[in-house]
Amino acid sequence: MPLPRLSLRTSRFRRGPGPDAGRRVLAGLLGLVAVAGCGGAAGQRSGPTPAPRPPAAYDLLFDGQNPEGRRLLYRVRLEGGEPEVLGPGYEGTRPQARPDGRTLVYASIPTAEDPAQLMLVDDFARPAALLSPPGSPTEREGAWSPDGTRLAFHSQLEDPAGDIFTADLRGRSLENRRNLTPHQAGDPMMSPDVTPAWSPDGTRLAFTSYRQGSPALWLMNVDGTGARQLTPTSSVSGDYFPTWSPDGRWIAFQRLTSEGAQIGILPAAGGTPTFLPFAGKAYAPAWSPDGGWIAFSGLVDGEYDIHLQTPDGRGLRRIPRTGEDRGPSWIRRTGP
Repeated sequence: MPLPRLSLRTSRFRRGPGPDAGRRVLAGLLGLVAVAGCGGAAGQRSGPTPAPRPPAAYDLLFDGQNPEGRRLLYRVRLEGGEPEVLGPGYEGTRPQARPDGRTLVYASIPTAEDPAQLMLVDDFARPAALLSPPGSPTEREGAWSPDGTRLAFHSQLEDPAGDIFTADLRGRSLENRRNLTPHQAGDPMMSPDVTPAWSPDGTRLAFTSYRQGSPALWLMNVDGTGARQLTPTSSVSGDYFPTWSPDGRWIAFQRLTSEGAQIGILPAAGGTPTFLPFAGKAYAPAWSPDGGWIAFSGLVDGEYDIHLQTPDGRGLRRIPRTGEDRGPSWIRRTGP
């Protein structure tokens, strides 16, 4: 949005000189002399005018299978080009970049010996660092706060079903962990809380909860208070992977049914969702920081690729690549 144009207007009426007119004239003359002594005219700055800062550019991140079947993290530019393996080859899922684009978290691939853990990349030329405490249970689905100082994530630290935690990032460790969704009396025995997403103003978290028996979208304050259900509990569908529009007015999500998977969009205040038109199954949406696109993993003719669609459903792009591609997100470009 262009900045408002400022203008100086003279008074509509002219008045005769008052008793302080002489002092005002003298002050004005002294001001002009001072400006002239600085080498510039009134209202002007010396030196070249700085060039306007270009708008931020963003690339896509996702996890995909390589020819050997390993699930690696990839990066691709929207202007075109082939997706490239990120850094030295990080093996994991669901990459999420810090707002400044210089750091990201992802979940490691679980094995028979080790559960999925949060991994931190703060130098794209080096291996990732383990962010979850050694020996901790499953931790995944990291989401950055808008100021880049905190993470929300799913952890099974206190409940085998898993809860939403927040923690402060200090160097390469998480401090001040807090469970925002501890098991409450009356909750089902298995009531996991998963896939947190921070609101753009940093005050709320959207997430998926099974606390009413089947997966639905919920909202809560970042301290865990004020939890309320956003989409209805249903015996025939489940809602997952909320992602906020940059203005905080809308939430896109994945609705899974026996018929397939769709990307829905509903007001953050609640209401009836609309669904993107897509000739296939659509999973795990991620709203672009400029608001122009929703990225998702789309299954068409047996092939999983990352797709982009405008929020109004009019535009559609596909990023073809051999291998199953999932978990898209966005990363700010820090270089040319």
